[in-house]
Amino acid sequence: VVCLRDITDGRIYVEAQRARLTLTLAAMHEAKGDITNAAAVLQEVHVETYGSLSKKEKLEFILEQIRLVLAKKDWVRAHIVSQKVNRKVFLDEGYGELKIRFFTLMVEYFRSQKDAFELCSAYCEMYKTPSVQEDPALWKEALQATVVFTLLAPHSPEQQTMLHKLAEDEKVEAVEGLKGVLKLWTRNEIIREGWGAQEMLSLAVIGEGDMTAYWTDMMRTRVIQHNIRVVAGYYQRVTGTRLAELLGLGADDLEKHLSDMVSEGDVYARIDRPNDLIRFAKDKGSEEVLSDWASDINKLLGLVETTTHAISKEMMVVGGK
Repeated sequence: VVCLRDITDGRIYVEAQRARLTLTLAAMHEAKGDITNAAAVLQEVHVETYGSLSKKEKLEFILEQIRLVLAKKDWVRAHIVSQKVNRKVFLDEGYGELKIRFFTLMVEYFRSQKDAFELCSAYCEMYKTPSVQEDPALWKEALQATVVFTLLAPHSPEQQTMLHKLAEDEKVEAVEGLKGVLKLWTRNEIIREGWGAQEMLSLAVIGEGDMTAYWTDMMRTRVIQHNIRVVAGYYQRVTGTRLAELLGLGADDLEKHLSDMVSEGDVYARIDRPNDLIRFAKDKGSEEVLSDWASDINKLLGLVETTTHAISKEMMVVGGK
């Protein structure tokens, strides 16, 4: 195999045969337990530039590259190789199995990076695959994974869009407890203990050991952040004692989470420690106050004018009778 690869090296008219030989050689190295050499051999072939291979065969080759670099835990290389895959190709008929393989590999990568939003996106793509939709066990597992990692993802417009789309999906009612969880997270209400965190974190997709501890701590953080955003939407200012009581937190824990959210730009807040006050409303300058007042006056005058016109019209109608 090595001899044939050497002979075909640099010859464009046999590039497809050389790619297949390389795949065979990599499989031989892997069978011997030499994952490093198997991955290195495959990396030598830039199959995406080969014109003589079919689109599906190129994709299968790249998936093998990703699998082997993941096997040797080369996360940087795995990310680089995964960028070679054009995800639009999965829209074509006959690519369902390859789509599942690709996103299964990406789940492994994103899990290593602890990237919750990318994990929920990957599971969502698998959930939408026709072959998965045909098997209740598969789509339920994918749907549960999508929901739990959406809840674990940082708050953002994309995360909120995903959350509301899942809440509107009719199939969530077929999974016990899922509809209630999504309804709770899409409302502007404080989430209390016992909302179903243990059930969500007991799913197999969460993992074991250190990963379970990490996601459990992250879920607690996301609940606290949600509750702070809810309070910020209703209060302009509140005492730290009252806010800690509402959220069920200690003063130090509350300040830590609130400070983190302010640093990330997730919420506006100012803490007045001596007076134990937390302000969620920005202080307005004199020019801003005057502009708001002028805007309100213009709206009021517009309403008065519209009302006067409506009254005059009615009087003319009555007078004509």
